[in-house]
Amino acid sequence: MSTVPYRGTRILAILALTNLASYASRNALFAVYPTLRVKYGMDNADLGLMTTMFMLPHAAATTVFGWAGDRFDRRRVIAAGMVVASLAGVLGALAPTMETLAVTRGLVGLGTAAVVPVANSILGQVFDGPRKASRLSIFNLGLFLGGVAGFAFGTLLGFPLVVIAIGIPGLALAVAILGLDDVVRVGGRREGRFRAFASELFADWRILLRITTLRWIIVSTISMAFAAGAYNAWLKDFLTLPIAKHGKGMTEGHANMLLMTALVGGLSGILLGARISDRLSRTRATGRLWTIVIGMSCTVPAATAAILLPDSPWLYVAGILTLFFISWYHAPMAAAVDDLAPVGMAVAAQGLVISAMHILGTAPSSWVVGRVSVATNLQTALWVPTVALAVAALAMALATRTFAADRDRAKPNRANQVL
Repeated sequence: MSTVPYRGTRILAILALTNLASYASRNALFAVYPTLRVKYGMDNADLGLMTTMFMLPHAAATTVFGWAGDRFDRRRVIAAGMVVASLAGVLGALAPTMETLAVTRGLVGLGTAAVVPVANSILGQVFDGPRKASRLSIFNLGLFLGGVAGFAFGTLLGFPLVVIAIGIPGLALAVAILGLDDVVRVGGRREGRFRAFASELFADWRILLRITTLRWIIVSTISMAFAAGAYNAWLKDFLTLPIAKHGKGMTEGHANMLLMTALVGGLSGILLGARISDRLSRTRATGRLWTIVIGMSCTVPAATAAILLPDSPWLYVAGILTLFFISWYHAPMAAAVDDLAPVGMAVAAQGLVISAMHILGTAPSSWVVGRVSVATNLQTALWVPTVALAVAALAMALATRTFAADRDRAKPNRANQVL
């Protein structure tokens, strides 16, 4: 019995590091925009499109990995994705043109799509119970820490070394994942065949999309992902843009300092949001969803202040609060989706939500904001994701009306887990 907590901790640690590497790969180019502008002649729309080229294959592949994760050895599913992402990342260093670089970024996005939906289902299984969101929050720390690693390596190494430095550790993590024990091996459904992929995938979607609460969660997460993707892609450019061009006029070093300070808010938000979610869910069925509603609602005024305030200590406060509140949703959302998933469809449910949020939210966000900034200015463009946050809060509030009934229909069919 004493080995059970250790086993869970080891699984959590390896998957959290894999998530960190995945998000570092996603953010690898954000700190090297000036180099990309010179080397490839990109403008803001091109830079935004580069992120879109990463996210579209990433989102589409999530559905494939969601199908595979319910039917095959989940260790091999994640490991295969990390190998593809790592090799493609290294090849990006050799890209002679913008189009070639976009192809490699697409392959990195495709490979990293294996991580979150499959890992969420594994951790939901291993840590099923009242502390589920708190454990998932540790996994989700990889989102922020990986994002910081991507920015930091980009700043320190520049392009193309950054994509090599971030790509190589993924191969070691793939080996570590294959060495995990049997608890993560299978997804619980009959073994599938790839020739049946399309019919089985659409059958899964029909079942999942009949769940009213899940539909509202998808709408909310699409809006949240749009906002987060836009801020992620354009915040540093906004901070360093001259005041005459409606930016903050910071030096790169000053902007990095602000982002690192705001990161403290993001990390705290992930952990505290998960704890609030677990506490509220003990007394009310909709506790996880209301945690997200509160977080998104509080993010709107914080982000508004961050857009409007000049470079000052108050801007630091606004930045910290923005990342603090916007981070509340990560673990509660994953836990709520796991609560709603019918038996044998845990990865498919995670994959459907994540795929939708990235295809319709994250993927177009950087390009849309880039296009709006070209037509107006970057400060004006940042109001678009801020409005999206309000939409996210409203949709999640609507999801609370049906959550208890939908969860209770799924709960009797859920397998009992050990932790």
